[in-house]
Amino acid sequence: MEAVPEHPSEDGGEDHTEQETSLQEPAVKPKQPALKRVSTTTSQTSRGSGSTSSAPGGRRRSRKGSIFVADEPFADSLTAYVPEEPDDDVFELNINGKMSMKTKVRDSRFCQRKRIVRIIVLLCLLLGLALGLIFGMAIKKEHDRTAGSEDGTVLESYGRDGIWNNIRLPKTLTPLKYNLHIRTDLTNFTFNGTIDIFIKCIKNTEVVLIHSTQLEIPLHTVTIHPENMHHEKDRLHLKRDPWFHEEHQYLVVELKTPLKAGSVYKFSAMFSAPLLHDYNAGYYRTPYDTATGERWNAATLTALTLARRVFPCFDEPSFKANFTLTLDHEPSYIAIANMPIESNTTLEDGWVRSKFEESVPISTYLVAWCVTDFAYKEITTQNGVLMRVWAREDAVDTVEYALQIGATILDFFDEYFGTKFPLPKLDSIALPGFPYGGMENWGLISYKPSRFLYKESVSPARNKEGICSIVAHELAHQWFGNSVTLKWWDDTWLNEGFASYVGPYLGANHAEPEWGLNDMFTIRSMHPVMTIDSLSTSRPISLPVATNEEILQQFDLISYRKGASIIRMCSNFLGEATFRKGLKKYLAEFEYGNAVRDDLWKHLNDVAKEDGRLFIDVKEIMDTWTLQMGYPVVTVTREYGRADGNLHFRTDQERFLLNPQSNMTTNYGDLGYKWYVPLTYTTSRDAQFDMPSQEWLSPGHKLTVSVTGVEESDWLFVNVEARGYYRVNYDENNWQLLTQQLVDNHQVFGVTSRSALISDAFNLARAGSLNQVIALNITQYLTSERDYVPWVTVKDVTGYIGDMLGKTGAYGDFQKYMLHLVTPLYQDLGWTDPGTHVKRQAQGIAVSLACSFGNEHCVTEASRLFAEWMQNPSVNPIPPDVKQAVYCTAIQHGDQKESTFAMEQLETTNSDTEKLLLREALACTQMSWLLQSYLTDTLDTPEDTKTVLANVAKNSIGARMVWDFFWENWDVLRKTYGDRAFYFADMVSSITAKLNTKYELKQLQSLIKDHPDQGSGERALQQAVESTQANIRWIQNNYNDVATWLSNQIDTLGL
Repeated sequence: MEAVPEHPSEDGGEDHTEQETSLQEPAVKPKQPALKRVSTTTSQTSRGSGSTSSAPGGRRRSRKGSIFVADEPFADSLTAYVPEEPDDDVFELNINGKMSMKTKVRDSRFCQRKRIVRIIVLLCLLLGLALGLIFGMAIKKEHDRTAGSEDGTVLESYGRDGIWNNIRLPKTLTPLKYNLHIRTDLTNFTFNGTIDIFIKCIKNTEVVLIHSTQLEIPLHTVTIHPENMHHEKDRLHLKRDPWFHEEHQYLVVELKTPLKAGSVYKFSAMFSAPLLHDYNAGYYRTPYDTATGERWNAATLTALTLARRVFPCFDEPSFKANFTLTLDHEPSYIAIANMPIESNTTLEDGWVRSKFEESVPISTYLVAWCVTDFAYKEITTQNGVLMRVWAREDAVDTVEYALQIGATILDFFDEYFGTKFPLPKLDSIALPGFPYGGMENWGLISYKPSRFLYKESVSPARNKEGICSIVAHELAHQWFGNSVTLKWWDDTWLNEGFASYVGPYLGANHAEPEWGLNDMFTIRSMHPVMTIDSLSTSRPISLPVATNEEILQQFDLISYRKGASIIRMCSNFLGEATFRKGLKKYLAEFEYGNAVRDDLWKHLNDVAKEDGRLFIDVKEIMDTWTLQMGYPVVTVTREYGRADGNLHFRTDQERFLLNPQSNMTTNYGDLGYKWYVPLTYTTSRDAQFDMPSQEWLSPGHKLTVSVTGVEESDWLFVNVEARGYYRVNYDENNWQLLTQQLVDNHQVFGVTSRSALISDAFNLARAGSLNQVIALNITQYLTSERDYVPWVTVKDVTGYIGDMLGKTGAYGDFQKYMLHLVTPLYQDLGWTDPGTHVKRQAQGIAVSLACSFGNEHCVTEASRLFAEWMQNPSVNPIPPDVKQAVYCTAIQHGDQKESTFAMEQLETTNSDTEKLLLREALACTQMSWLLQSYLTDTLDTPEDTKTVLANVAKNSIGARMVWDFFWENWDVLRKTYGDRAFYFADMVSSITAKLNTKYELKQLQSLIKDHPDQGSGERALQQAVESTQANIRWIQNNYNDVATWLSNQIDTLGL
């Protein structure tokens, strides 16, 4: 339901009476007339009671964006009707319907004269029409130039060059405080509200810009007056009615007299909107099922620029202010928000009014509230913060782990950062259908249930680790993002990179030290982003942002995982103690404020000097990692045969590209693609992985290093424990020495170093910088590998080769060889509980690989367990850590009944983790018609579409189907997901990952050409083209060598 606002006041300006605002019943007024536009005729339209506004350039708007106004006719109407063939020699001319002339001519003598008259009248009519239009346009143009000016002077601010033609708000005003009152109707799915913004004027200005879109705002309710207005004469008068700048989503208020610098004013307005089931609405409704039927919650998601869809505001991160929030809601619900409740009052209509305490200074993208009927559990931290975790009543028993781990991590961050969490309470809520893993709203964090709720007998160990990591990530944001906020979105990585590092690898590692989360940094964060960052279509981690689409695209792996990787690298070369000291000073100075990256570098640099590290200029070093895209490959060349018997090696660097032949043209700046590289190294003579030697490889310089007491037969290892964000290539002899060490005793290297060796070798080979056979030779040691981290890397790099070989004759040999490698791991871990958290995850990957490569025992056992479950659906006998593999294997090797059973379980289970596992497994079927049905049905469940498409794309049968589906349904997918951070880009990447033929490349390029509006998927589509080109190149350059090597291995091993 859309409430039509009242008419403006009679004089065309603001209403000169104080507004009585009631939120109980949205006012519905008669609709104002709209202009009917026709090609050469117009009709007279009745006018509203007040004058209407005009947008720059003379455009008139009926309900568009922020304001709801009636169009006004711009010339008197003129209607002419001239029949082509007059009936019975009748000629009729109507002007405004006021004059009619009929002439009947019966005498043939007058036929010719009639035709002449007809032509003359027509010519006169056309001439008059043309003159009238010209005159009318001139009058309208002059009216637009002088609108709102009583003396007829031209208003220079009103036109194409106004300050509204910029995505950034001017620095003339700053908000101090918001009083926000919202009434939420979860019966009729609407909300309406009032807002008062107290604004301090920094520089004299006649224009006030307030972000607003998708809201209905009665024009007469928009007022501005001094903070302490005592007389009506103090009210500020407007030049014209407020109007909406569609492109930049501004409500524009132009004043007759300027606001004065140093003074405080109050902006007020009323607004309303439908409460949509749309996560992009800013304030939306979300459904969930109960035993008694469907229920709804209402929740905000104001990030990144969605607050303006909820209430008029200064919607930029640097415009922090205090918020006082009041929420009216039906009595069957409760309200929670950023701050604790101050009071609850029952209104005359039975509704409840919840008023909340005033907030600390906060950015609009962090403002949050929820109207819900969920249940909760609570705990008080050691530092006195009340923590509550909310979930559906039937799922509240699954919040305990998140609650306990959250309290532990919050107390740790209080001590580690040296500034305590400033709010008296912290709520977290698992919202059904939430589109992201989590959102760090200050004092009210939102989560996707499958990433937040845990049940020991149901959820896998990987899920438990994910919950711990994401809780730590969102809690880290309470300092990095909420307390100290980026000034603008060009430094998004300052928020997300820090949260992605200090959250999982400091906070979560403190809470669960036995998990070895630091060892998992490469597989969870660094290696995935290095693949993206090795494309010429990557981007610098910090870059100017000029559109809302570019803001969305900032939220990608580069900001999150590259940000985390370079912060980790910085911590390592500074030393953890120095790094922590710098963070404390940075957080203390900018508490409740905004910062840019140079502020951080300054504080780290200052403490580095204090600690005696005078050779380090943090800004100079880190600028090479933030102001240009990509990363280096360091080439290490040993000098063999030296008479002194010592180790000598030379190092050089160049940008690493997966496809060196890709188009290097870019709009981004660079620093010559050279970096300050912290070069750590060790040798077999003194295998020092905790405190390795370090040198600096500087831009534009080569580095030669000499190490005494090291022989030619000793291996050299560079980038110890992958602490630096770069790859390393060696001369062929050193590669052979490292490979032999893995075969002889792989545990000489830590799990992170083994993972890095495998990743570097296969990616260098993929780029053509290393012979693919050298990389493949490394895999021979894997029959002895039992650790989880290296196997995750193996699954990733060999998975790429499997994707490339999937349509070729060599895939059979690849499958046999991989089965040979994984079988010892599978036999060692088996199907019983292996005990530790890390071993449980290793078991999951062992069963997954063994079954996927056709181990008969694995396939049989998986099918047996699934059949046992089908016989007794109330008791699931499948161990949590192998569920994903068992579900997929049983459906892949079964028939329709397995898929039908899985779908029934999906519809009946109340476990969000189980729902996710089942959705992934349903994509494993080999029946194409079931896959097609699954794809079609996913359009009815938008929150699941990305998961479904990504998993169908992994299926050898489904990969082509999902690509066709994406092509055919582009319009609906773009409209539904194209304006979300992450979502659309992730969808594009997963769907296009296996494309490796020229035909598929041509299709992809055609899709991009035919659909230029790509939203948040624009960069992902560019990267898909480059990745597809690289895939084609890999097939051309490596297929024969790989096929031959695999064939030889099969023969040698007797497989």
